[in-house]
Amino acid sequence: MRSKKLHLMLLGITAGAFCNIASAQLFIDQATFTIQSGATVTVQGDVTSNTDILGTGKVILKGTANQNINMGGFTIPNVEIDNTANVTLTGNAKVSGDILFTNGNVLMGANNLTLGTAGTITGAAATKFLVTNGTGKLAKASLGAASFTFPIGNSTASYDPIAVSNSGTADEIGARSFANVLANGSTGIAYTKEAVNNSWELSEAVAGGSNLSLTTTWNTADELPGFDRTRGGISNYIPTAGATQGWDLLNSQTGAALGANPYTYTRAGVMSLGVFAVGTRPVLSPLLVSPKVFLQGAYNTTLNVMNDALRSANLIPLTEPYSSVTGNNIITVALRGSGGGETATASVVGSAAGVATNNTVVDWVVVQLHNSTTNAVISQRSALLQRDGDIVDVDGISPVNLAGNISGSYYISVKHRNHLAIRTATVMSLAKITTTNYDFSIGLANALAPGSSTAMTNKYGTGITTSNFMMWAGNGNTNTTLRYAGAANDENALLNTPPLSGSKILVVSGYFLTDYNMNGNVRYAGAGNDENMLLNTSLLGNKIIVTPQATF
Repeated sequence: MRSKKLHLMLLGITAGAFCNIASAQLFIDQATFTIQSGATVTVQGDVTSNTDILGTGKVILKGTANQNINMGGFTIPNVEIDNTANVTLTGNAKVSGDILFTNGNVLMGANNLTLGTAGTITGAAATKFLVTNGTGKLAKASLGAASFTFPIGNSTASYDPIAVSNSGTADEIGARSFANVLANGSTGIAYTKEAVNNSWELSEAVAGGSNLSLTTTWNTADELPGFDRTRGGISNYIPTAGATQGWDLLNSQTGAALGANPYTYTRAGVMSLGVFAVGTRPVLSPLLVSPKVFLQGAYNTTLNVMNDALRSANLIPLTEPYSSVTGNNIITVALRGSGGGETATASVVGSAAGVATNNTVVDWVVVQLHNSTTNAVISQRSALLQRDGDIVDVDGISPVNLAGNISGSYYISVKHRNHLAIRTATVMSLAKITTTNYDFSIGLANALAPGSSTAMTNKYGTGITTSNFMMWAGNGNTNTTLRYAGAANDENALLNTPPLSGSKILVVSGYFLTDYNMNGNVRYAGAGNDENMLLNTSLLGNKIIVTPQATF
C-alpha cells in the first residue's frame, strides 16, 4: 500500500475477519463500508468518515501516537480504544454497539459522542475513560430505568463517573464533567473549599418527563479543603430567576458518603437537569437574613455605636469561638445544620492599625434559625457583628446565610458569648435570593419577652438611657440568667474562675467570657473593671435582682 490513507470512494467494501491498516488512516468518503460480525479493522492512524460504518464488527484504534477520529456525526458499530497516547474526537460520533476501553482515554473537546439505545461501554476505569475537556458530552439514547454509568472525567487525571437511571420518560441523556464548582453553576467564581472540585452537567433531548436517580463518584484527590463527606450531598443549580434560583441542596438531604476512595453520593427524584455538584456549605440552598443588634457590654453611649476594643487589641479570633463554649446559652452540638468552624480573614476582622468605621468588627455572634412551629433550632451560623449593630457573614459584607433550608417562615435568634440571647417575637419570612432585614434594637417588642423582665435594655447604668435597645451584658457562665448573687451567679464567674481565679487585683488581657465590658481586659477592681459593668451598669446596683433570658 503506497498511500498512508485508505480511500473508499463510491465503493462497496466488506471487511472480513481481520483487517490491519498499519500506520494508516481510515478515510471513508461517501462509500459503503461494512465490518462483518466478529470482524475487526485495526487502525493506527486517524479515522475520518462522512457516512455510517455498517455491520456489527469493530474498529480498533491501536496507534502509538494520538489518533483523531471524526465521524461527522455518523455511526460506528463497535470501537475499541487501545492507545496509551489517547484518542481525540474531532467531530461528533455515534456508536451503536460497544465502546471497549483497553488502554488510553478519549479526549472529547467540543464534540459529542452518542451511544445508541443498545449501546454499552466496557472496560472503563481510572486510567481509561472519556475526558470531557470541553463542551462535548457523552449521550445515551433512550435511557430508562436501567442504570447507565457515564465513565467521564474533566481531565486525564480526574475520573469522576456518574451513574444515571430514569424512572420517568426514557430520553437521550447527555453528561459531561468539568473542573471546579462555580458559584452560578456553569459560571461565576470557583469555590475553594468544602466541595468536590468537579461539576457534572446533564441534559435531556426532550425537555421534561425525566425522573433521574444519580450516583456521583469521586476520589480523595478531588476534595477541596474543609469538605466533610460525613454530611454532604448532591446539589443541583437552578438557573431560573426567582424564589428557587441557586443551589438546591438542603440539610435534610445531606449524609455520609459511601465507599472508600472512590466515594459516592446518590440522589433520587431529580427532574430538573443542569449542573450538579457534591459538597457541603457552598452548594447548600441559601437562606438570607440581616439582623441588627447592640451589645450592652461594648456600647458607646456618646457615639451610639459599639466600641471595638477587642479588634484594636488584636484579640478577635479568626475562627468562630462558639464550638468550644459550653453552657445553656450557646447550642454547640456540632453547631447544627450548616454552621460550625466558620473562619474570617484578618483583613475582614481588622487589626490594631485599622481605623474604626461603622462596619468595623466588634466580635463574633451566633445567628440561629428556629422552626416556626416547634421552636427547635434547625441551623445556626457564626457571623460577625459590626459597630453599628449589623450582623454580616464571614466575608464582612454579605447577609448571614443560614444555608440548607427552604424559603419560609422562621424565628431568628442571636447569641453572644457573654450576653443574654434574644429571639424574634414573631416569625419572619426568609428567602433565598433577597435578604430579610430585622432590627432588634428599635424596640422591646422586637424581641421575645422573658415574662418577668425585658429581653433587652436601653439603660446603661443608673440615669443613662440609650437610643438603642441592647442585649443584656454580664453573662459570664453562659446560662440563661444574669445575677450578682445566688446560685450560678455572674460575680462568682468573674472572680473565682480563670483568668482571675479569686484575685481581686489581677488584670488579665485577652479574649475571655468574663470580659463583661469587652475592653480586652478582665479585672475585678480599678478603672474599667468588669464587676462594675455587671453590678452597676447591667443590674443598676441591685445585688439581688435576677434578669432572665426568654425561653426559646
